[in-house]
Amino acid sequence: MTRLPAPLFADRSALTTREWIAGNGLGGYASGTVSGIATRRYHGLLVAALAPPRGRRVLITHVDETLHDGDRATPLSTHEYPDAVVPDGWRHLVDFAVDPLPRWRWRVGDAVLERCVFMRRGHNTTVLRYTLVEGPRAVLLGVRPFGAFRDFHHHTQQNATARIDAVPLADEPGAVLLTPYAGGPTVVLHAPGPFLPSPSWWKRFHHALERERGLDAEEDLFTPGEFHLAIAPGQSVYVTMRTADSAHPDGAATEAAERARMASLVPPGVDGTLASLHRAVDVYRADEARPPAVIAGYPWFEDWGRDTLIAFTGLYLVPRRYAAARELLAAFARYADHGMLPNRFPDGGAGHADDNTIDAPMWFLHAARRYVQHTGDTAFARDTLLPAMRGIVESWRAGTRYGIRQRPDGLVEGGDAGTQLTWMDARCGDTVFTPRHGSPVEINALWHAGLRSLDWMGARTGSERGAWAAEADRVRGAFRERFWNPSLGYLHDVVRDGFTDPSVRPNALYAVGLPGDLLEPAQCEAILRRAREELLVPHAVRTLSPKDPAYRGRYGGDPFSRDGAYHQGTAWPFVLGAYTMAVARHGRRTGTVDAARAEVRRCLAGLDEAMRSYGVGHLAEIVDGDAPHRPVGCFAQAWSDAEALRAWVEDGDGDGVADEL
Repeated sequence: MTRLPAPLFADRSALTTREWIAGNGLGGYASGTVSGIATRRYHGLLVAALAPPRGRRVLITHVDETLHDGDRATPLSTHEYPDAVVPDGWRHLVDFAVDPLPRWRWRVGDAVLERCVFMRRGHNTTVLRYTLVEGPRAVLLGVRPFGAFRDFHHHTQQNATARIDAVPLADEPGAVLLTPYAGGPTVVLHAPGPFLPSPSWWKRFHHALERERGLDAEEDLFTPGEFHLAIAPGQSVYVTMRTADSAHPDGAATEAAERARMASLVPPGVDGTLASLHRAVDVYRADEARPPAVIAGYPWFEDWGRDTLIAFTGLYLVPRRYAAARELLAAFARYADHGMLPNRFPDGGAGHADDNTIDAPMWFLHAARRYVQHTGDTAFARDTLLPAMRGIVESWRAGTRYGIRQRPDGLVEGGDAGTQLTWMDARCGDTVFTPRHGSPVEINALWHAGLRSLDWMGARTGSERGAWAAEADRVRGAFRERFWNPSLGYLHDVVRDGFTDPSVRPNALYAVGLPGDLLEPAQCEAILRRAREELLVPHAVRTLSPKDPAYRGRYGGDPFSRDGAYHQGTAWPFVLGAYTMAVARHGRRTGTVDAARAEVRRCLAGLDEAMRSYGVGHLAEIVDGDAPHRPVGCFAQAWSDAEALRAWVEDGDGDGVADEL
């Protein structure tokens, strides 16, 4: 359970800066703030993936609840408008927890009402359970839904086209239909009480975080009317909202099934923060989509190839979801084309995927090897993984898109001054904030490890023996010669003919942490020491040393300002996994395993607090490089949660499957 401490319930701001999420395994979700104030255009109770895992639409944004007890009517909701925050329902909140489903408790006089929100697995269906936990008599609850029916990246405004009245569903008592736009989706709302029509538009809901991001921040929403639900003490009632392609669910049975499924995510004997991490990674896995996919982050990210493959071990292998892992890797193997893999799949479902990534193919080599290490599935390796791996390596050696090719010395290079192919890919207009064309350090560390992986896979399957070892040795020699900066005691971040970039960035950590012993132990120790002193912050790693004149310690403002700080000092929780992996591997090489594990555990200490401070039950996309290291960006990020889980199990506890070559 992740539970907010009691003092927070006197602080509206604290409740509003903490966000929750529940998913349906398709890429759809329900999400909002604990206070109920929508701060983002992405918040909604029914955000449906109409072309799973893409085609996401905010259909129902929220419901307003009003508790009627005798002659007293108490609003439980809260909204922000340009000049007011009303009503003040947040003041009645006394508890919020994810246990494992998001649930709230309000106290009004001697009545305590609980709401729980969850989704039906594999369906664009959201269920709300209301329970009168305490109270001497029955109460009446008004539940008023609000609709947007729009793409989740945009806002809607009052318009004459929308049909905002609800139509009763003749063969389903208690259900009404909403189809505001001809040819658009239909939502079925169902509740065990009368529906009182009162269609109207409510104007100028204000989304504060959109304003902070320099974007349009106001929206008009419509409501078709209100359900009235009688609830006796100890009784639970269920309100459902679903797209028309799904049947009406049994609320109690759906909740029981979802609770059982969530319980099954946690291995026996695991509790506390580690159990929370096992549950956290589940929301990103769109395993019910076909082909399966990974949502890179909530609320706005799509299914990104790079993010999926970096997070792969923590998302699938540590939780032992091997069948889904195999299906996902098979899909990526099919996507491989001239050594390239998709980086971004368009959310609208139109057009073709972008393959502007130099690192996704390299992370595929890594993920394929790790899958076989975990499962021993040599038949799948021989028939599917090995041909895809070989195709990637041979395409890179011959030269492929974006100028990606192997140099005569064995290293690889790619891109030009106008492309962003690595994970440090921020660009706004024509401004490239971290130009890394040429030979980036982590790409060549991955290339070396990938050659070792290909050699290992060939030997493991009996297909090839020792075919790539000599090439990997050649790459290791060239890497040490070109990347090591003896005056700095660190690695250059990028090298190209006539240029070396001595910026102290975390990418060097992959040269220490990936298998294959790319560097000498003394070099590894020097890299770890500098990273520890200049880059490491609580639960994250800075993208640039504060000693660098280009360092930016705060992330925020309009798109240009945000992108300018994104990789220039902003710290990333997922990169902590690169640090702990490097610490653990160096400890094994030098016979200091116990000390290494102790350091990893220190890095992960306090994660439970981090998982209550922004996304409840999740780790953020990024944090400020400067203290107090405020979490920003997406409130729940796949590789942040996945790498924390992997690091805890493999690097800190040493309970994972060994990653040795």
